[in-house]
Amino acid sequence: MPSDRLGELGSKSMDQLHISPLSAWWYAPQNTRMAPFDNEKARQAVAYAVDRNTLVKLFGGKVLASPVCQVLPPDFPGHEDYCPFTKNPGAKWSAPDVDKAKQLVEESGTKGQKVTIIVEDTAISRSIGVYLQSVLTNIGYVADVKPISSNLQFTYIQNTNNKVQMSVTQWYKDYPAASDFLNILFSCASYREGSDASINISGFCDKDIDAQMQKALDLGVTDQKAADKLWASIDKQVTDKAPAVGLFTPKRLDFVSKRIGNFKFNPQFNWIITQSWVQ
Repeated sequence: MPSDRLGELGSKSMDQLHISPLSAWWYAPQNTRMAPFDNEKARQAVAYAVDRNTLVKLFGGKVLASPVCQVLPPDFPGHEDYCPFTKNPGAKWSAPDVDKAKQLVEESGTKGQKVTIIVEDTAISRSIGVYLQSVLTNIGYVADVKPISSNLQFTYIQNTNNKVQMSVTQWYKDYPAASDFLNILFSCASYREGSDASINISGFCDKDIDAQMQKALDLGVTDQKAADKLWASIDKQVTDKAPAVGLFTPKRLDFVSKRIGNFKFNPQFNWIITQSWVQ
């Protein structure tokens, strides 16, 4: 459905429209094993420079997405609001800090380097890629965008043989556990050279953080609350190192018939059809 018709639905058919945040994120992995993003300051610069409100608009507006800075999505085990890469660092994203970004690019010694962003060949991904190209250009890089067929892009950006510096992708949770984001996307074991199944797309491997992830996994067997506290700390540590730039969290729209009652949404299973009735 075109996003420009959301207002019409919201005013005319509010009872039939159900909007639910998803445990997911759109993000831009930055290759920590290739220039310029093998430099932590270069990665942080991009995280500071991105205007997440612009990205939300590109996706269809605030009804369809929310800005995000960290790995773990809101209302998810281990999530504690955290945003270091913004005008006023703290719990929430407020605005980009382009001056800080330019300063970090200078300090990193990577100014003027070429960066290619690999995106899916869809309208939304292309628009996000072109936007990120403008951001990178603005802070001192020579950037271009390369769209690839949606059938191929996800495996292409995982394979180290393709030497992808930056890409745009998304991750939707498989199950409600912090490890499904942090351990799967950023552990050393999730990185496999020359493989189409190397889901740690940024190639991030920090031995200290890895050891903490293992501890959190073990702790989760006996004390989930303590494990989630540790995952929250790990989320902050990974976010600080910026192996990926969080862009936004998408939302789901369910538009149902007037004849349907008792709509229930579950974060794991989405619409619970068995709980609804049809008149």
